[in-house]
Amino acid sequence: MGDAKGLLIEAQRALEEGRFADAKRAIEDAFDLHPTDERVLELYQQILLADGVRLTRQARDLRRDEIRSLAKRARSSYADSHTVEAAFERAIESFDKVLAANPRNSKAMMLKGGALDRMDRKGRRPELLALFEKALEVHPDNEELLYARARIVGPCGHCGDTGFCSECQGSGEVAALFLRSGCPTCKGSGVCTHCGLF
Repeated sequence: MGDAKGLLIEAQRALEEGRFADAKRAIEDAFDLHPTDERVLELYQQILLADGVRLTRQARDLRRDEIRSLAKRARSSYADSHTVEAAFERAIESFDKVLAANPRNSKAMMLKGGALDRMDRKGRRPELLALFEKALEVHPDNEELLYARARIVGPCGHCGDTGFCSECQGSGEVAALFLRSGCPTCKGSGVCTHCGLF
């Protein structure tokens, strides 16, 4: 563990060299030493936001793989495994760290909202709506926040409020004549095109 300035330089160098895990460790250590340093705070937020996006993508991909596995076994009912839930929780934790450092970070609010929405829209709707209301108090004219809140205020009639594409049920694939191909409705994302945030 070094001084905050040395750790900041180490984090920047690690990013330039494509060593994300090392950059994250160094900037977290720098932030622990000097959380009010503007340069440390800025890079801390950027790295943790990127990590949260990466973790959200991992959780989504884990879920999609599980859904595809069920489809191959001709099962239609799906519930997230503990592995998928834990992956979403790690993403939300990353966004929460950014918000603890900077409660006005609208990007962290938006990305956390997206992770909450993907994780469990029905069960976490009150938390999700409260997050968007708080974000809109800070940024009342932010069109992205207004649009996102409008999409989740009420249940979606297209997907049964699951957030999954109604054609492929979240797998991103459809079967035709025993062949599987990308879903034309959601373009392979598995996300409802009417209410999915991202």
